[in-house]
Amino acid sequence: MTRDMTLVDRLGFVARSTLFTLRRGQQTRDTSVVVDEYTSGWGQYKDFLRSAKTLDEWLRIRGIEDVPAYYNVEGKLSFQAFDSAGYYRKTMLDCVRRRFPQARSITEFGCGVGRNLLFMKRERPDLDCFGYELCQPGVEVAQAAAQKFGVEVKYAQLDYVKDAADKYVFPETDIAFTMFSLEQLPRNSETAVRNILERVRLGSIHMEPVPENYPRSLRGLLGRIEHRKVDYLSDFDSVVRSLILKDIEFEKMTSAHNPLMFPSLYILRKG
Repeated sequence: MTRDMTLVDRLGFVARSTLFTLRRGQQTRDTSVVVDEYTSGWGQYKDFLRSAKTLDEWLRIRGIEDVPAYYNVEGKLSFQAFDSAGYYRKTMLDCVRRRFPQARSITEFGCGVGRNLLFMKRERPDLDCFGYELCQPGVEVAQAAAQKFGVEVKYAQLDYVKDAADKYVFPETDIAFTMFSLEQLPRNSETAVRNILERVRLGSIHMEPVPENYPRSLRGLLGRIEHRKVDYLSDFDSVVRSLILKDIEFEKMTSAHNPLMFPSLYILRKG
């Protein structure tokens, strides 16, 4: 379902978003906050997994992810049943194919309940796929889903900012990626990216909200304010440009699950 938004609809959304964003209190994000939020959040997916009869149903949960809502679609405010998770996965897969066509193994850092890797492995069965997740309930759901749908992906628990080397139980892979995982690290993204790059041969891809790249529009401004108030990733562009790398590229994405978000893809190549 897609509803054509009138000027009144758009003005009303912007007015409500402005009021809510300006009134929103300042948060402080650290490991304990993320663990508390996602331990309960990922645990709820056990029921969704039990209900899913096919991998496609698991990748887009009925009654949750297929209902109309406000989205950023191709840069425009839209009210529709937009498959934002599917859009992200296809964008990441396309980036892997274009930027690292020689890759034969991949690790996702901050993989949640593991659905991105199940999609990646289905579309690229030649890839060896591994996933690390901070919260154990996410790992358990991911492992159960891989077994249920017969997809060969391995998962393990890891804090990729703080954990010691012996916690990295999977082998070095050709590439790695994050998808809205570094956003949870407002002050530790440099450490996280360095740890990721130490465990890949070719480079990494990061799909993250980077407010430095947001458009100079009212929604872009509101998005930057919201980003700062929820204490998401900061100064990422300058962080990656401070690293010693062969090449750094970024692509602005056109759509997002949050109508005030304008994500970027950063492609980092090792020398």
